[in-house]
Amino acid sequence: MQHHNSSNSSLITPVPTENLIASIVVAVCFILGVPGNIAVMVRLSGWLKRGSFTPRLMLSLAISDLLTLISLPVWIWAFLHGWVFDLVLCKLLYFLIYLSFNCSILCVILMSMQRYIQVLHPEKWKKLGRKGKKILLSGMWMLSVVLSCYVLILSSISLDRGGRLQCRLIFQNEVEIVSIFIWEFILFVASFTTVSYFYFHLHRGVNNSAFFSSNSLTKVVTRIVVCFFIFWIPHEISKIVIIIATLTENDRLIGSAESGYYVTTALAFINSCVNPFLYAFSARALQQGTAGTNDP
Repeated sequence: MQHHNSSNSSLITPVPTENLIASIVVAVCFILGVPGNIAVMVRLSGWLKRGSFTPRLMLSLAISDLLTLISLPVWIWAFLHGWVFDLVLCKLLYFLIYLSFNCSILCVILMSMQRYIQVLHPEKWKKLGRKGKKILLSGMWMLSVVLSCYVLILSSISLDRGGRLQCRLIFQNEVEIVSIFIWEFILFVASFTTVSYFYFHLHRGVNNSAFFSSNSLTKVVTRIVVCFFIFWIPHEISKIVIIIATLTENDRLIGSAESGYYVTTALAFINSCVNPFLYAFSARALQQGTAGTNDP
């Protein structure tokens, strides 16, 4: 992420600290996350025949996580040695990352919505039918594609402060930076608000009932949703700092904010490799929940 500039500096400096930190974090995410998500996809595919909608959402989440994680070796190389690949791959990988994020956030929204309706209004959920649920899933992926298209325009290759070529988002001016980051922050806040609304009413409606206390599948979904926001909140905070730094034209703060942005982006990748462990620790609950749910 940077302003568009035409610097031709050929000075190569040591790898910045934030790049080293980001490389280590995403390397761990790749090692743990790729086999973990593949295992989850294999396991969940065996439960799809039972007809439960929740495993289908979890499978979509695992696929979106895997789409992000398989690109990490390329980013690690770029962090340490600079971008040596072409512009097409740069745009494709950026698109896949944003597609994964948008799909993940729509997944957690649908999970919270589904838990709310299925637990408190089961008849309404049944009326949706198999066709309606397929439309929800396909619509989620199509909307994710639409919401990610703008990075195909913004992503490009440019020199970083160390003189290395990097694949990053190139903004032409301050207005573009602020407007894009505000849009992304609004999307995150709207998603957080929506999820909070459904869970607030879900807990208020059944918190004192024996059904809720034994509904292990709801607890699994809750953990997935909570982890998602925990790992992404620092990234969203870094965007706010960048917006403030840009509006105040504070060059020193902008430099620090950009470094923090790369580190928090790497931390956000942790979410993609945490989900398989949540599934593993909750395997029995998932199996019981999917077996006991008649969700055509």
